[in-house]
Amino acid sequence: MSISPYFSDLYANYEAELEDLSSDSEGRSVLKKRLNEKRQQIEHILPMIEFAPEMVAVIFHNAFSFNTPKVMQNIIFSEPEGYGDDFIAWDELKEHLTIAPWAETLITSTLNADGGDFFMVMAATLEFLRNNGSHTPHAQSDETEHEEDNDDDEDGALNLNESGSDWLNEQGFESIDNT
Repeated sequence: MSISPYFSDLYANYEAELEDLSSDSEGRSVLKKRLNEKRQQIEHILPMIEFAPEMVAVIFHNAFSFNTPKVMQNIIFSEPEGYGDDFIAWDELKEHLTIAPWAETLITSTLNADGGDFFMVMAATLEFLRNNGSHTPHAQSDETEHEEDNDDDEDGALNLNESGSDWLNEQGFESIDNT
């Protein structure tokens, strides 16, 4: 599935951050230890949600199970511009998640920070992408492949409804004809 450029870029950084935390200089697995250290430092790292959200989002690694994938799929196709229009609020999104008990205090601290609501939606979305592993970054090759086949608007944006419908069909879901 093709995801929005925002989540494509952010997810690449998120994966890189997890990879950096995964092993020490001798190649030993230290992810769990490093994530626990970061979780204990939440109050100190929360200001980073404004300029390096992927470095904070990793504290929610394995914190969520996704009960309604369609809700998450709608988010990954959207951009943060006009937050509130495209994205749902955390209070609504959390109804579609199962949250690990250890993450509750981290979530409370995060929601008390400026931008915490938006950040939690973004962090859950990054975990959804990691858990599903069925995404394609918004890449030049994707655009080139579809340029001749799609009726793009003046800005060259792909028809996301059609892309989403195609992906859902590939996953075995029936598409809804909105014409």
